[in-house]
Amino acid sequence: MRRLTVAFAEGQTTAIAFGAEGPPDLVFLHATGFNALTYRSLLEPLGQRFRIIALDQRGHGRCPLAARPEALSSWTAYVRDFLTASSSLWGGAPPPVIAGHSMGGAVALMAAARQPGLADRLVLFDPVMPPDGLRLQLLRWLPQSQRIARLPIAAGAQRRRDRFPSRAAARDSYRARGAFATWQAAFLNDYVEDGFADTETGDVRLTCTPQWEAATFAGVRGGVAAALKAIACPVEILLAARGSAVRVKTEQLRLFKADLRTETVSGSSHFLPMEVPTMARDRLERALMDRAARSAPLSVAAG
Repeated sequence: MRRLTVAFAEGQTTAIAFGAEGPPDLVFLHATGFNALTYRSLLEPLGQRFRIIALDQRGHGRCPLAARPEALSSWTAYVRDFLTASSSLWGGAPPPVIAGHSMGGAVALMAAARQPGLADRLVLFDPVMPPDGLRLQLLRWLPQSQRIARLPIAAGAQRRRDRFPSRAAARDSYRARGAFATWQAAFLNDYVEDGFADTETGDVRLTCTPQWEAATFAGVRGGVAAALKAIACPVEILLAARGSAVRVKTEQLRLFKADLRTETVSGSSHFLPMEVPTMARDRLERALMDRAARSAPLSVAAG
């Protein structure tokens, strides 16, 4: 693994990479509150054959871009950041497979809808797809503080403990509890590594602040599923068997994109990449092999 910086119009973000240098074969976007390094054990084995990049999104991990919660009204900022990064990462090269988990999957989908030809294909792990109901439409007009208060997931994020004596203390607090209960240990270790920063007082603090995480949850909007209509490339969605963030019925999704591939992963929760990484990696590898077969020798990393 190596660390990279990726230039933006207003600064730069951070990323991790695997495989040979050069335009990526796969770009991965993380979920709300997490960071690129969280998915290292999922992605690293693919680096033996392919060029892989996972980005830290604004307000997450080591990304130094400004993250002012009061200014985050929707996920458009994340989409804009990703589109800016794409021109630096593979402008002029064959488009990569783009994958993402949860919010990362939604951002990948919305970005691909905005920019035709951005992706060779999309592989989305339980992307956030809210129903376009009246309640969601009404929430968008409320002040951010009221949106957070009315959304339990956002209100809960705002109450998160943001400091621990050490990363080890944070790991001990999270292990086998709450959202982390079903994670394989390597994912938790890597999440904590870049999910916390050292402070001048000797303790550690969350890099994705509770306020930014809450604002992100409160910034969810409708129309994510409908973005499928604008996407010509293949799209595969892996759905959690329980607690899925895809709140639109599969039949409705296929009205937006008839050739959409979906798969419900038995026994999984919304955190399926952390629970069944071998299966998740297999789906990414299949997409990469298909891309390589159609664009060889440009896309397969040397060695």
